[in-house]
Amino acid sequence: MGRATVRVPATTANLGAGFDSLGVALKLYNYIEAEETGAGLSIEISGGTGNFLPTDEKNLVYKTMKYFYEQAGKPMGGLRLKLENHIPVTRGLGSSSACIVGGLFAANVLCGEPFSMRELMCMAAKLEGHSDNSTAAIAGGFTISVYEKEDIFYYSHPVGEDLKFVLLIPDFAVTTKKARSTLPGYYPLRDVSFNISHAALTVAAILSGEYENLLCAVDDRIHEPYRKTFIEGYQKIHNRLKSYGALGTYISGSGPTMISLVEGDDAQDFMADMQEYMQKSHPDWKVMLMDADNEGVKRLN
Repeated sequence: MGRATVRVPATTANLGAGFDSLGVALKLYNYIEAEETGAGLSIEISGGTGNFLPTDEKNLVYKTMKYFYEQAGKPMGGLRLKLENHIPVTRGLGSSSACIVGGLFAANVLCGEPFSMRELMCMAAKLEGHSDNSTAAIAGGFTISVYEKEDIFYYSHPVGEDLKFVLLIPDFAVTTKKARSTLPGYYPLRDVSFNISHAALTVAAILSGEYENLLCAVDDRIHEPYRKTFIEGYQKIHNRLKSYGALGTYISGSGPTMISLVEGDDAQDFMADMQEYMQKSHPDWKVMLMDADNEGVKRLN
């Protein structure tokens, strides 16, 4: 009987203007331990999500692994899963993507690794419906990806320690389905042009290390104007983040987590100011300072 343990990072997608195409892996992880058994299914969840995530065949890690076995043409016997979850659910930090990526990689190990990393990326993007989170979770670092005609095209670049991510995680959830339902079907040409230029500048800023360009680059007209309505006090928080010296602030994925990009030398002072402000205005929110993860999903045994 086989056994596999994998570590999967959280991810932040879009980075403002890069809707469904840009992503960064973060040093916040879920752990999946999968063991083949003779029969049956056992799922144990720890880390704060065990009281509401399913522990039966509806579990996303299990469903993903079942899909993998079908694609590999191998029978799936019994399975024991131990899931240690630290990525907040429905907060825009890639929790579902982490389940999909972790399930695929664990199943790939158990089956003798019949699929390449690129093939697993394609599977993950197909299951997720878009490639930004899953590609970052697999490759690590800062990623640009396009999933087209069931093939994936991507580039991954390591993020230096001089760029920090300050996470403001609300005490409420917004589902991806709800966040996407607010978006219009069509956009004016000026908004499309705005986002193309800003997404390109975001890529250039991160790859070159010229982070001052992020002050302009992370602005968006495609999704944030609609999604920010779910975040009470969004504009006041955004203004305060800017006044404290954030390079740029954006809604992570479908939200409601907000992320500020900060240069390393300024990060501790920025955190102290922001924690003091949030403790007074939004005491139930979590504020976390985080580095990018440049490894991506990792097999631990």
